Amino acid sequence: MNETAQGQDEISLRDLYLVLKRNARTILAVPLGAALVTFAISTILPKTYRSQVNLSLSVTSQQQLSGQILANLPSLSGLAGSFQDLLATRELAQTLGVANPASRYQAKFDDKTGVWKLSAKGSSPEEAKRAAEKLLATARDFLEGRLTQTVNSNLAALLAQARIDAEGAQLGLQEIKKALANTSPTAGADAAVAAALESQGVNPLVARASSPAYASLKLQEANLRSQLAQAQARIETYSRLAQNPQEIRALVGQAIQIQILIPPTEPLRPASPKPLLYAAIAAALGLFLGVFWAFLAEALAPGRPEAEAAHTPPSVKETVRLP
Repeated sequence: MNETAQGQDEISLRDLYLVLKRNARTILAVPLGAALVTFAISTILPKTYRSQVNLSLSVTSQQQLSGQILANLPSLSGLAGSFQDLLATRELAQTLGVANPASRYQAKFDDKTGVWKLSAKGSSPEEAKRAAEKLLATARDFLEGRLTQTVNSNLAALLAQARIDAEGAQLGLQEIKKALANTSPTAGADAAVAAALESQGVNPLVARASSPAYASLKLQEANLRSQLAQAQARIETYSRLAQNPQEIRALVGQAIQIQILIPPTEPLRPASPKPLLYAAIAAALGLFLGVFWAFLAEALAPGRPEAEAAHTPPSVKETVRLP
């Protein structure tokens, strides 16, 4: 009895074939209808075009004065990531003139290649191109603005350091002048003293002078005057540069190189909707749903086992009984 019940519960490939054959129309109608409806709706929906801009970003190494001014600049990946984050804020929403910039504009930076990809959507190819041009201008202003802030901070720090150096040199000169007033310029030369001073690393010109102390003070005075002149020159340079935004922008242009690899263009085909793709996806989902519905209906249909038994040949129903 258990073997008989187990045999009745088993489903063969023929049973599956019969279920699919009986519901073939439903299985084919569902994906076909879903594909046609999806295709029709996709053709009616408004089209969206996307224009993409590729920028090559690189930082050049700077030396000497410009290197100090352009020190500690933010990384390109950090700037690009910050711009992407700002697309979800009111700051860029007001600049770009849309309520939700993230839904229309995208920005992605590739650290390996140094390529910054900007894209913008529009209801027409012309509108998409204008939006991409606006995004490009906004992105360049953002980069230059952040770098300019860093340069201004560096200028302020360098200017403060130059003023401190100038003040220190002036105080040193005052002390040197007081010491010179109390030191005789002709104290008398002494060969033994000169030899001892030279052995300690003192400048031979100072050690062999008629008054080594006076000569040393004069040498220190000359060094301090040179330091004061250099500090005053730096103060003048930094002050003039801080008051000239055009020169700062020129320095920023030296620090970061922005090259447009792909300019804003009018796309040929819409980015969405894609009727054929959507119809294919709908057909696949419809086919799965049709097959599932066929087996579900077969399982819930009453009297199906009896009907199958009625169509079973008599030779199969007969059993051989041994005496």
